[in-house]
Amino acid sequence: MSIPQHHSQRVPTRRGALVVTAGMACLALASSGCKSAVDDAGSSGRKQGGTLNIAQSADIAPNTFLSQNNPNFSVIRTVFNTLTEYDHTTLKPQPQLATSWKWSPDHKSITLQLRDGVTFHSGRPFTADDVIFTIKAITRQDVPSQFKHVAQAITSMKADGAHTLTLRMAQPVSNLFDLFEVMPIVDKATFDDLLAGKKFVGTGPFKVVKYTPGSGLQLKRNDHYWKSGRPYLDKVNISVQSQSQSMKASLRSGQSQLALDLAPLDTVSLKGDPNFKVVASDAADAAYYIGSNVTVPPLNKPQFRQAVAWAVDRDRILKQVLAGIGQTSSLPWSPSSPAFDKDKADTYHHDLGKAKQLIAQAGAKNAAVNIVFNSGLPTNQAIAEIVQFDLKQAGLRAKLVPLQAADFFGKLSGGGLPGLFVNVHGFGQLNPATLVKGAFPFNAEKNASNFDSGTYRTLAQQVWTTPGGSKAHAAYAKMNDFLLKQEFVNDLVVSSHTFTISTKLKDLKYNLYDYLDLDDAYLTK
Repeated sequence: MSIPQHHSQRVPTRRGALVVTAGMACLALASSGCKSAVDDAGSSGRKQGGTLNIAQSADIAPNTFLSQNNPNFSVIRTVFNTLTEYDHTTLKPQPQLATSWKWSPDHKSITLQLRDGVTFHSGRPFTADDVIFTIKAITRQDVPSQFKHVAQAITSMKADGAHTLTLRMAQPVSNLFDLFEVMPIVDKATFDDLLAGKKFVGTGPFKVVKYTPGSGLQLKRNDHYWKSGRPYLDKVNISVQSQSQSMKASLRSGQSQLALDLAPLDTVSLKGDPNFKVVASDAADAAYYIGSNVTVPPLNKPQFRQAVAWAVDRDRILKQVLAGIGQTSSLPWSPSSPAFDKDKADTYHHDLGKAKQLIAQAGAKNAAVNIVFNSGLPTNQAIAEIVQFDLKQAGLRAKLVPLQAADFFGKLSGGGLPGLFVNVHGFGQLNPATLVKGAFPFNAEKNASNFDSGTYRTLAQQVWTTPGGSKAHAAYAKMNDFLLKQEFVNDLVVSSHTFTISTKLKDLKYNLYDYLDLDDAYLTK
């Protein structure tokens, strides 16, 4: 399939969300804090009560609740609360469990005022000690999190009464509020049971009534929620349906009113149906990429990795696999990231001549290369097949290597994937430090590509410890140049997580990590 090589479809910035209906249109639905995915009825016709049924393709993973993990998007902000939430338009943090904050002049300490009158589902009052406990929990070896570098940078935490807290750091930390946005405040009395999936005690709008691993959850309204009169819904049921077609059928039959991350090509089949809307998150934090295990020749040579970047037809992937949701890009950032550079994002495009030239320079003509992917993800498989075709056109012996999910992620986390690998990453939407210090494909300390560079670590540290302004932008520019030269991660398309919604569901919101916010959600008949 031939696609024009120099054109890409741009996702909207955080001033709107992408909706697939009869075509693609922008919903200008800014809200304070969480973005509203469907808000076309305003406050009229609001109804108290009802049960929202949500379908998602994978089960939640309670032991990863203090990190960002896609299957948990439906639970984190429904059962728990975070300290702050970014405004989608201004990208400035807004109050949640923290009502206000003040930085020290040297940007090495911050004092938070916490919300009074908040209780956990157990009835215990929320205090500063719960924030201290949650941050300490992130540093535990048995607790996975992309934000350990932030939690470990906090040198002291002091509570001044029940609702005032001061955090001190050895150095300025530019992505502290990214931590506050991703981190649900957990109950210290039941945290180990949470990790085991036995108890879910938060401060959020819904309580967990039942969790059946592999099947789903049943939630009920928290009658003592700190937001007066919220939530409107009585119950929320979350079902695990591994096949996208099953989720779509559940929507069409009325069994579900919301499906998370329906396969892009399945969303196309809903185009023109007035009963549904497909909303692509304005966080634009689903970036599809090709990683390189740089310990496997010829992937140890930057010229060869650059050749891969020139060989792959990103436009075909965007149109044919991702249904036009997103934009082609050679950089990992969302368009609203302060590190995003439009010109540099267009650095690589489909050019087999340049690819062949660099392959020759790397001494890798007719080289064999594996393309590894998670066989349980049809989108990743479809991308891997296009990558294989393009690399064969460039003169390489490209072989597909499908792995089961557990095997793929086990080798990914251990840096043991045998060649190129197709996957998707997040963390390109907020502070750039979060990606280069925490996201596993890019983590400067240890990453899936086994890419080890003192220069990279220095650049990542500069990005992390520079709070903002011209110095920060200079650091971002250096980082972009370095990533484009080394190409241990070949970014292809910056896309979005999607919410496929029955038009009966109103006022669904989400934060900039795509955690669902059901505080104001309601159902119409």
